[in-house]
Amino acid sequence: MIVLGLDGATFTLVDAWVDAGHLPNFARLREESVSGDLESTVPEITVPAWPSFATGRDPTTLDMYGFSHFNRGTRENDLSHDEFVPGKMWDAVDDQGGRSVVFNIPGSYPWQAIDGTIIAAAPEYKEAYSHPPERWDELVELVDGYKLRNDEEPGTRAYVEQSLDLVDKRFEAFEHFIQEEEPDLAVGLIRGTDRIAHHYWGAESVPPASTDNAVFEVYQRVDEHLGEFLDAHADEDVVVMSDHGFEKVREQFAPNRVLERAGLVTLTESGDSRQAALGSLRDVASDVLGRLGLLRFARKVVPASTVASLPTGDDLGLDNAISMGRIDWDETEVVVDQGQKTALVYALADDPEGAADTCDRARDALADAAAAAGIDVRFEDLGRGGDHTPDLAMIVETPEVHVTSRFDVDDDLVAVDTSGHARNGIFLARGPSFRDGDVEGAEITDIAPTVLHALDYRLPETMTGDVLDVFAPDSDPASRDPETYAFVGDDAVTEGGVDDEEQEDEVKDRLRELGYLE
Repeated sequence: MIVLGLDGATFTLVDAWVDAGHLPNFARLREESVSGDLESTVPEITVPAWPSFATGRDPTTLDMYGFSHFNRGTRENDLSHDEFVPGKMWDAVDDQGGRSVVFNIPGSYPWQAIDGTIIAAAPEYKEAYSHPPERWDELVELVDGYKLRNDEEPGTRAYVEQSLDLVDKRFEAFEHFIQEEEPDLAVGLIRGTDRIAHHYWGAESVPPASTDNAVFEVYQRVDEHLGEFLDAHADEDVVVMSDHGFEKVREQFAPNRVLERAGLVTLTESGDSRQAALGSLRDVASDVLGRLGLLRFARKVVPASTVASLPTGDDLGLDNAISMGRIDWDETEVVVDQGQKTALVYALADDPEGAADTCDRARDALADAAAAAGIDVRFEDLGRGGDHTPDLAMIVETPEVHVTSRFDVDDDLVAVDTSGHARNGIFLARGPSFRDGDVEGAEITDIAPTVLHALDYRLPETMTGDVLDVFAPDSDPASRDPETYAFVGDDAVTEGGVDDEEQEDEVKDRLRELGYLE
């Protein structure tokens, strides 16, 4: 079984470009597969989406809501960038005697040791890591150099060229380890489809199918490799999926502004002016040093403790409001963190009755403001788990509208010109075990149980997803009922996590660059 992830891939682009006569291998895969939309997590962000994909568990059981997430207990934003997530599908394969290849999956580091190979996705502060360690040298030699991330300046032609080069090297390396290891399960990811869409989407709802458009260039390159990949694995079960979709973003809804007006959030007239001034100075210095290629050097010279807690940019989003001391916590009952199309509502009351009352008032205020702004929203009660779990999620259903955590906007709904995640990713499954046609109601947490069941492995009882109805009637998986067992996973054998302020600062810079932090 092979699972090929295409980060942020969306049928919005694939179907439009297939219908226009482009992307022949995506067209072929559509015809030969059972396929349909794949609903992402709440929120629809890389983290928690990939950890939920790997474990078959909803974010409420992981207490993970983004690369960073608000901590109700400390009133700060914590990084979850490299938290150990036990009980991944490849851990269950290993526990039951199987072998796996795991390649470039966010949330795969820190890892539990498995029989096979892990090349993990990039913690932003690391330069090399694999399991077992010698696989890294093998990888670098194989593809004549290997990068964990695109380190060119976004918006430049160099960034596009490196994106294309990374697509080439990711496919080559993933195929190499599949052939070398002959695993029961291989899981790999191409991330360029997401990163290029963040920076190069352009003004149209669907970017033009032109070699002058960087998003199309990357999809076209992926399509070429996809054809070779499908040919190489013609007799095997292959799943192609994404963690979320993508869309043009023309407007942002500002829940914190709504809740401030409703008296549920109170800002101080001025916060820490020294922090604000230092933050502005830091932004200028970072911009200049970045252009000169000296930013990484400066981070090694300047003590991290002097910059890690500083705000960045002029926008007063939740993270900057916390850093600048602008939130009056004694007079504030609720705050909202943003998650692309999802507003994550944190009631601050400790007692359940008080939290429920706060959420009811917040829901009413947000629903009224959304209706007045002409956007469709729905609410989900998440149930308070750990300190990072929101009480309530407001999900924007209107296309091309996202959420911002900013307080300093003039209206509840403001015009923007950017791009970001959409709720639905892609799902396609081809091979002897799978039927053709459509699948409806598929969710990203369903992938792990479906894959394990197809491989005739038992499912960890912790999984909240379901086995999808995607199997051919005469196939072996269709003839069996899923079996579960008590398995969560071992402890991490690597030291994980962002473990100093310099690393935290670098991670936050990259998250802001991609719009994940305000």
